[in-house]
Amino acid sequence: MSTHRESSFSESSDADEEVGFDVNEAPDYDLCEEVEILDHARPTSQGTYLEGVNEGLEPLEDYQSGGFHPVHLGDTLGPSQRYRVIHKLGHGGFGTVWLCRDDQETGYVAVKVMVGDADPKTVSDLILTTFDKSVPGAENIAIPINSFSIDGPNGSHQCIVLPVLGPCVSPNLWLQLGEDPGPILRNMAYQAVLAMKWLHTNGFCHGDFRPSNILVKLNSFDHLSEDELLSLIGHPEKAYVRTESGEDLPASSPQYLTLPADISGLGEKYITDKICIIDFGEAFSISSPPEDLGMPENYLPPEILLEHKNAVGPACDIWALGCTLFEIRQQIALFYMIYDIDELTAEMVRFFGKLPHEWWDNWEARNDFFDDEGNWLRGRPGAQKWSLDVALSKPVEIVHPNPQKLVTLEQEQALLADLLYGIFRYEPEQRLSVEDVLNHEWFKIK
Repeated sequence: MSTHRESSFSESSDADEEVGFDVNEAPDYDLCEEVEILDHARPTSQGTYLEGVNEGLEPLEDYQSGGFHPVHLGDTLGPSQRYRVIHKLGHGGFGTVWLCRDDQETGYVAVKVMVGDADPKTVSDLILTTFDKSVPGAENIAIPINSFSIDGPNGSHQCIVLPVLGPCVSPNLWLQLGEDPGPILRNMAYQAVLAMKWLHTNGFCHGDFRPSNILVKLNSFDHLSEDELLSLIGHPEKAYVRTESGEDLPASSPQYLTLPADISGLGEKYITDKICIIDFGEAFSISSPPEDLGMPENYLPPEILLEHKNAVGPACDIWALGCTLFEIRQQIALFYMIYDIDELTAEMVRFFGKLPHEWWDNWEARNDFFDDEGNWLRGRPGAQKWSLDVALSKPVEIVHPNPQKLVTLEQEQALLADLLYGIFRYEPEQRLSVEDVLNHEWFKIK
């Protein structure tokens, strides 16, 4: 089920302008050059390839020394083979995440099996366990329940045991929250701020703070049998691994990859109004920030997009938090479907005004979008000026199969705009602090 707005969030792409391709300017390709035609996906450096489906799966290439650990359904992990694998929940650059039955506690858990080159001493998830968990905000962080390591053909792998969580907070969550999702979404946004405060208070930045890393907590489903659970979330589907040579698979490779479960199949009965922050693969200590951030471009602040030196720090988390608050409440990304750095910067200028003088002068692409006064040069004459306020006024609508609309009332629009304008200040030191955000009037709406 998809959402859309009546007004495009990628307006700066200039869809009205004619785009053409001049065959006379085409590269001088050798039309007689032989093209290799494969009847399967391109093989990895080890000569392996996936048979059939390969969408939604981790890269097969990453099953090598220092990479993913080959895991199969029915495998047992941990001390005394405590955790039995029954499905896959997902993957990332850090490793793979598996739905397991805890045969000691007779419940379900998520086990994150990290890549083989991860140093246990620097695994951010484990660092979280050293912080004070009695402080508000800790309950909104995916703090490990248990941890252990396993050895395999690709190295020694740190494993993190976590609670099983539900869908992410955007874009389609509002459809499962009843007739008036607004108060629930605001409360989830507040919990996200609390979680960031807890991290920052402990001298830690998330580094990739966005809705896809904010999941809904679930009511316990430990009482379900494995058959009952799989009937709801789907039985595992496999994509088998083959070798071009026809020889046996290398030890580094699994026999198959498993498509992730549809955890939303548990239904509204198990969804709560509580959230949990996950994925600390990009997290860093405030006292020793990295040179760059690994989060998607449309959550990055302008100082990172414009490649300022020594720009990574808590203010980057704050900017990403602003994008996230908008997206949780509005259920659509603020910088929707815009990934080009110059187009992103241009969209920021449209929302928040001209960049600081030195930034403006050093932005080489500015004349492609604006005149010297910062006036937008593209789009149709007389069209509505695009702004943050206009973006907040546009409802999300579902047309099929049952028409539904998510509307933010004008009073709330004004308060949310005031909060976001305080967050989206160009100079990092002028952005609202996490404490300022928590105390904002938007969260006090009844």
